[in-house]
Amino acid sequence: MINKINLIVLFSFLCLSSITAQQTWYENSSSIQNINFNTATGGTFITNEANLEINGLNLNTAVSKFIRNGEANPTISFDLTNPITDLSSYTISLKAYTTLATSAFNSTNNSIRLSLRNSSLGASAVTFDQSLFTEGDTWESFTFNFDGITIPTAIILAGGYDQIVIELASEDETALTSTYYIDTISGYSEQTVPLAAILSGSWGVRFNLHGGIRLDNDSDYDWIGGAQEIVDNLPAVGHIITNFTHPAHGYFYTLRDNPYVDIANEIHPGMVPSLENEQIILDVIDVFKNAGKKVILYVNGAGPSRIQGNVDATEAGIVVGWENYYTTNFAGDEGLAWQTLARGFFERFNGLVDGYWIDNVSNLPGDLNAFIAMIREVDPDAAIATNITKSYVKNEDGENILVDSDGINDENPTDYKVFFLEANDPYMDFTAGHPTPLGQGAPPNSWAYEEFSFPLITENPWSSYDGSKLALKHYFAPIRQQWSVASANLIFETEQAYRFVRTFTDAGAAITLSTTITDGLITADEMVIMQDINDRMVQLPKPDYEPYVRPEGAFLVGETLSIDSNEDFNKLTLFPNPVKQNFRLSKEIASAIIYNTTGQKVLEFKSHQASFDVSLLNKGVYFLKAYSEHSEVQVFKFIKQ
Repeated sequence: MINKINLIVLFSFLCLSSITAQQTWYENSSSIQNINFNTATGGTFITNEANLEINGLNLNTAVSKFIRNGEANPTISFDLTNPITDLSSYTISLKAYTTLATSAFNSTNNSIRLSLRNSSLGASAVTFDQSLFTEGDTWESFTFNFDGITIPTAIILAGGYDQIVIELASEDETALTSTYYIDTISGYSEQTVPLAAILSGSWGVRFNLHGGIRLDNDSDYDWIGGAQEIVDNLPAVGHIITNFTHPAHGYFYTLRDNPYVDIANEIHPGMVPSLENEQIILDVIDVFKNAGKKVILYVNGAGPSRIQGNVDATEAGIVVGWENYYTTNFAGDEGLAWQTLARGFFERFNGLVDGYWIDNVSNLPGDLNAFIAMIREVDPDAAIATNITKSYVKNEDGENILVDSDGINDENPTDYKVFFLEANDPYMDFTAGHPTPLGQGAPPNSWAYEEFSFPLITENPWSSYDGSKLALKHYFAPIRQQWSVASANLIFETEQAYRFVRTFTDAGAAITLSTTITDGLITADEMVIMQDINDRMVQLPKPDYEPYVRPEGAFLVGETLSIDSNEDFNKLTLFPNPVKQNFRLSKEIASAIIYNTTGQKVLEFKSHQASFDVSLLNKGVYFLKAYSEHSEVQVFKFIKQ
């Protein structure tokens, strides 16, 4: 009996140990990202930097880096995918390294604090634990203990603590500039992984494989060699977008056989390649997957009835064949017919690829909810982007800002809007990422994107449509003046392309450079740029990129002077508005004060900053008074979400 009791006790202990063991939430070397970087204030947060000291405490070769810029209260915040609602026996651990020498430590500059926060309640919903660095220039392990803390009712009602915030030397007011390294954040609750986490911090290229009869016509292209060239030349590339359907055509497919319909005989033979040539896409995927790259397939969601461009004889035949098919076999229900046909190909690609980029969704026949549900049923782990609509940067009056000029040589009279990336529907796991349409006069490398859009991305690489899940911010950038046209003018040059890639990957977002194809290979002048980017991206540490500078003669509608001018202060712009975490100002200021609607001062900024953190404010309406160095004043009203 005693032995049996001891066995039960031992078994219980093992079970409890298993239940209470910490789980790794965030670690660069192992690519664990179960919590999501939100924003950094008072400095710059960079991922996958070289570990300065590989030792027994930290053997990882890649870690995260925070460079403090001298501003007070520097923070790094992460979103928890599974909010904390019980702090019984709860601890959070991490490893940290400061470049401050031990001899430079004082009572304010060697602290490290970890706070739990509810994002919707802001500063009123924070609890924290604090520790101290005991030695500089080496790794230390820290554990923050929240055991015994009662979670306030307001936080429970708001869903619990959904953010952690790391504060470094938070009490220091001496304009401290220092560098920190952070690694292996662990906690006692399981954090679910967003489906697009596989793309976080990744840059990719496009491999635009043809479909249907067009693949047969171009089957002499060296498609397999082109895929292998990407693998050989671009080892730093993390993902590839290739094809389920032909680019911009929902009726030419890269596969032939479909378990639900004999497309060639029941609809039209031009829609599918030969049996021999359907092997091309399978071999291409194989090349990429064997090299460890993530594969996303382009799908034109409009289906066979939406003809792109001028209709040739093949396409005219497809329209007739498709209408006859769904009328006869689906009682005229085109949506169900398209969903069934597409399902057959999704089933064949299941297990081979990592996600889908679905275009032309506004013209999808039938019910979009049912179509997405079908994909989820076939492949629950697929990351999906839906190209339905996009958002644009607005001024303080809620109006779209417009670019008047891209520079002194800009002869295009068209004013264009400035896109930014956010989750615009409940379906997407990562944003489709199309920029402002090229036909509206917007170059894909617009200065306005770097100045206005990208800061909104780097302050938080994740977005949510309704709070139910996170979507990764992903930019899909054509590098020529026309999508997929190898003969069009090349828009990007190496330095800017590298800066774009670093801007997104450093922030934990994603970018795909839409490279074109010539004879089955990435077009030669584009590959030169891609290789140059790759050669820099594989270095540890990565070489710096040339900083952004607004081009001479570039300005928005309503602006008349250079961004650096201290005149015309009343042209100052605050964006975005409404504000979720941070806002930016279009010109430098000397200081700023934020007031609530009762006239109470709630925040003050004593110098210009790259971005102004208002995440601690509660939701509501606020007023900002911005002061120039000449004591000019401009007042803004903004909404904190």
